[in-house]
Amino acid sequence: MKELFRVRKEGVYASLQDKGRVGYRAFGMPVAGPMDGYAFELGNKIIGNSPNAAAIELFLGGLSLEVLSTHTIAIGGANLHALIDGRQVPLWKSLNVSVGQILSFVKPIQGSIAYIFALGGFDTETIMGSHSAYIRAGMGVVLKKGTVLSVPDIPQVKLTRGLIASEIPTYKEKVGVTVWKSPHFSLFKEKSIDTFFHSEYTYRGGDRMGYYFNGPELQFIDKSDILSEATQFGTIQVPTNGQPVILMADAQTVGGYATIGKVADSDLWKIAQLRVGGKLTFKLLENEKEFPNVYQGS
Repeated sequence: MKELFRVRKEGVYASLQDKGRVGYRAFGMPVAGPMDGYAFELGNKIIGNSPNAAAIELFLGGLSLEVLSTHTIAIGGANLHALIDGRQVPLWKSLNVSVGQILSFVKPIQGSIAYIFALGGFDTETIMGSHSAYIRAGMGVVLKKGTVLSVPDIPQVKLTRGLIASEIPTYKEKVGVTVWKSPHFSLFKEKSIDTFFHSEYTYRGGDRMGYYFNGPELQFIDKSDILSEATQFGTIQVPTNGQPVILMADAQTVGGYATIGKVADSDLWKIAQLRVGGKLTFKLLENEKEFPNVYQGS
C-alpha cells in the first residue's frame, strides 16, 4: 500500500463508499454505498477497477486534497469545478497525479455529488463485508482535515481512458422518475394520489438518509401512521405533514409512515444529483413491461 491523498480541507461532506453492506438489513443495518450508483459504476469502469472498488463520494465541493504519491485517478459524477494546482481537471477520464499537487473542488456547477476513483480503489478497514462509511454507526471513513487515504501500490495506467461524450450523464435541475405503486394507496384520498402523479415537487434539503420535498399536500383518509415495515433506497414516505420524503442510500431498514411508492432503481441517481431547489415529477409504473432495466440519461 501507499499513501495517496492527505485532506487539507474537508469540504461539505465526503466519505469512502463501495457498493455497500449487502445482506445485513434483516439485522437493522442499512446498505449505505453510493448515492449515485450510475456514476460510481461508470467511474470504476473507466479506471479499470473492480465494480466494488471504494471511491471518494463528495457532496457540493469544498474538498482539498494534497497528493502524496504518483497515481492514476479519475473524477466522475457532478461537475464541482475540480482543479489541480488551479487548473481545471477533465471529468470522466483517467489522469495521473503527482506528489505535491493539490486537487480541489470549488463549487457545484452541474449536479451535487462527485466521485474520485483511484486505480485499485481506496484501502480501508472492511466492516461487515464493506468499506462504505455509515456515519450513524461510526463505520468507515469520513474525510476530515488530516485524513490520509491509501491505495494499492500497483503499476499505473499509461493510456488515457474515458467516456465518449454521448455517454456522459447530464444532471438536470428538473427530472422525472418512474415509481412502483405502494400497497398503501388505500390510505390516501383518491384526489391526492392523482395530485402526486401530476404535480411538481421541489427538493428542500436532506442527506444520505433521506431527501425532503415540498409540493401539494397529500391528504390521508384517516392517518398516515402504519405498523412499521421494511423500507429501502427509493421508498417514498409521506409523514403527517403530507410532504414526500424519499429514502436514500443510508435509509433505515424499517419505517412507520405510509408510503406512496418506490422509485425505480434506474432513476435513483437522478434524484441523488438534485440540488436544493431542484424539481421532481413522478410517473406511475402501470405496466411491468415499461420498467426501465438499465440506467437512462433523461
